[in-house]
Amino acid sequence: MLGSPMAPLARQARLLARTLKAIKQERRMTSIEIALKMGVGLRTYQDFEKGKGDFDLWKIRRFAKATRSDAIGIVLAVMYGNPKIAIVVMRSKFLMTGWLSFVELWRTLGDRIRLIPSTQVLLGMRKTGEHLQQFLDRRAASMEAWLETSLDELYEDPEEAEDE
Repeated sequence: MLGSPMAPLARQARLLARTLKAIKQERRMTSIEIALKMGVGLRTYQDFEKGKGDFDLWKIRRFAKATRSDAIGIVLAVMYGNPKIAIVVMRSKFLMTGWLSFVELWRTLGDRIRLIPSTQVLLGMRKTGEHLQQFLDRRAASMEAWLETSLDELYEDPEEAEDE
């Protein structure tokens, strides 16, 4: 027996609601703050957050802007059933940045972009991944060095004030 035709839409609505609530919680924002920044009424926002109504890409974009999150991350979180996707890319805007990179590449290459095999795209992404891993390694090393130096300075004896 076939399931209800509404079942996929209900699942999508639940995933959207979970994703939006997770972002709201992560950003420590209230419904009123988000509604104001989205330029919608509080009830409209509350219905959107509950997943009521159509899957509205305009509202997702407005929500992402209001919460400084990644709109593509929200859509992919719903598409792949994992709200964590939206949280992981929220700060860096990793997926939106990837989209901007694609648009820039498309402007440069034009329709020739369709001639690039997926294996070459994967190779390029792996190179990018290696570069980003090196960046994170350098960042961690520099933060650790800074923290070590800063803690050492905190434990030094303060210079005695000279009596004048």
